[in-house]
This record gives sequence, C-alpha cells and structure tokens, in this order.
Amino acid sequence: MKLHSLFLAWISSFLCCSHAFTLLGDSRTAFSNSRPIESPTTSRRKTAATAIFSYCNGSTKSLSLQIDDSDEVLLNDEDSDEILHHESLDIPKEVASISVICESENVLAIHKPPNIAHHNDETTMGIVTCVRYLQSIDKIGYKGRIYSVHRLDKPTSGILLFAKSPQVAQELTKAFREKTAVKYYVALSNKKPKKKKQGWVKGDMVQSRRKTWKLTNSMKNAAISRFYTSGLGNCEFNIDPTTWDHWSNSFDVPNTSSDDMKPLLPKTLLLFRPHTGQTHQLRVAAKSLGLGILGDILYSDSTEAKTMDRMFLHAIAIHVELEHESIVVYDPPTSWFGKNGTSNGIENVLTTIMKKHCEDEKISSCLQ
Repeated sequence: MKLHSLFLAWISSFLCCSHAFTLLGDSRTAFSNSRPIESPTTSRRKTAATAIFSYCNGSTKSLSLQIDDSDEVLLNDEDSDEILHHESLDIPKEVASISVICESENVLAIHKPPNIAHHNDETTMGIVTCVRYLQSIDKIGYKGRIYSVHRLDKPTSGILLFAKSPQVAQELTKAFREKTAVKYYVALSNKKPKKKKQGWVKGDMVQSRRKTWKLTNSMKNAAISRFYTSGLGNCEFNIDPTTWDHWSNSFDVPNTSSDDMKPLLPKTLLLFRPHTGQTHQLRVAAKSLGLGILGDILYSDSTEAKTMDRMFLHAIAIHVELEHESIVVYDPPTSWFGKNGTSNGIENVLTTIMKKHCEDEKISSCLQ
C-alpha cells in the first residue's frame, strides 16, 4: 500500500514537472516572437517587473526586482532573464560611462563600456538593466520600453542598439540573423603581424577548454571575418608607460621598470569586418593571426592581459537598413587616444585605416 502511494505521488510529481516544462517552452516561444507571456491554463494573467532602487549615503548601491502579477509586460528573448525574484544587484562602477550615442524614432544607440555583461549575473546588473536604471533616474531621456536585439561580450565596448518597439526589434533581429547588418570592430594587440597583414579568417569554431573556442579547418558552419592591420610604430614615442592610462589597479606600475612595461603596450591596430556572428569570433580570429587582443585573458597571454584594466576590442561602427529608416552609428574609442588631452597618435591611425578599408559608404560618410 505504501509503495502504491509513493508511486502515485511520483506520477503526480512527474506530471506537474512535465506541465512546467510545457509552460517554459511556451514562454520561450513568446519571448522569441516578442509577445506577452500567456499561460494556456490560466486566465491570461501576465507578469511585470517593478524596479525598486535602494540608496546608501546618497548613491545607488543595489537594485531589487519584484514581481507584480497584476500588470502586463511585453517580453522578448533577450529580456527573459531580467525578471528576477527579490534579487539585490550591485551597480557596476562602469555605469557612469554608459551614454547615448544617438537616438531616432525607432532605435536607441548606447555606448557600452567594457566589463559589463549583457544580462544580470547573481550579484551585478548587466547592461540591459543598467540602461533601464539610467532611464529611471533621468540620465537617459528616453523613458519608453527598450528591446535588446544583439549583444557584446562582457569585456567588449562600443555600440549597442536597442529597439523602441517589438516591430523594430523583429526587423533588427532579422537583419542580424540574415547578416545584412554591416559591423566594424577595432582592436589593439601588443604583438606585430608575423603572417599576412590583411585578409580573411575562415573556419568552423569548436568549443575548447576553459569555456573558450578554437578555429578549425572545416567549413560546415564557418565563422568568417575580414581583417586589416596597421602598425603603431609612429605612435611609440607617444605610447609609453607614463602616458598609457589603462594599467590595471593590480599591476605594480611604480615598481616595474620601463623596459619591462614596453612589451605590454600596443603595437598593432586591427580592423575587423565580421561576416558572421559567432561566440568570441573576433577574439579567436585575432589569436589565430598571432595577434591576441591586448587585455584578453582567454585568448592572449593571461599574465600580460592582467596588467590592463580592459580588453581592447571595440564595436566602432554599424549600419542597418530598416523598412522606414537607415541606422548608421559611429563610435570611436576615444579613451584609447591619449591622456589629459594629449594625443598618442592612435586616433590618426584608426581614422586612416577606416577611410582606406571601410566598404560601407554610409559609415564612411561619418569619418572625419
């Protein structure tokens, strides 16, 4: 009798779990199609996240998100893990560097600083929540709902687009999925090219150890990137240990000799035009060229990388054609260009390589 009761209890539990999985599947479909979440077994009640900000000594320290099941919220795939139950989240210090590059009727273009993840983790806000936080304290003028349509790696800086409506979100998502969006990235390396100075990097990417990826010779689902390089030799007199403003706080600059520090400084600028959008694609491409990106702990010398306060990969330009609007954004990495108003020459090298190799006319029109 006892075994029979246990068996019935197990069956009941299994059916409940199966039903929960069904709802989860429905929710994911709703997310990806930018429709309100609807439970097929309830009276179509929706949930909304209400942001509650806590303050300490006059400055915002954390964010908690509470669920109110009387309101309606429109969610898409990128928003799904922003709904957190009573979680307290730290605000990253880099939030002060988030800014609006430009804005149109349909799109909000944000400058994303390095070292902010796309989504929240267990303790800290991601960029999506940071932008919503800045909206709430009037640091961003646009107060409407935003829809994330693409993402940048946590250590990557640069342009991040948000749609202002579900319809535009679908258009942008389609453009990224079908690879009609034109994107350019710029990077720095402390190595010099040993192989070709420009060309293509093509190949399938497979997962390796430590959550990294590696390039293979097969071409079944190849990652494809066009690249160009330019030496920073003419900048070497201006890029020195005393004027370089990106040493890590953990790096003992005062007690490190200049001769030991110079090999860590940038030697090459890379311009990338990715034709696909796979995880860590450009970082793996740079490694395959022998030009590991400066500050990249995963794909370059980790000891050298830890001397920097960031990874030097930046989404510099993007062009997307929408049905009723042409979106063109250019965001150069100005913090790389010198200290205290003194130019180190990197800006000139960057502008020159962009003018020479950018194949998109509308992006080229943004160049000075």
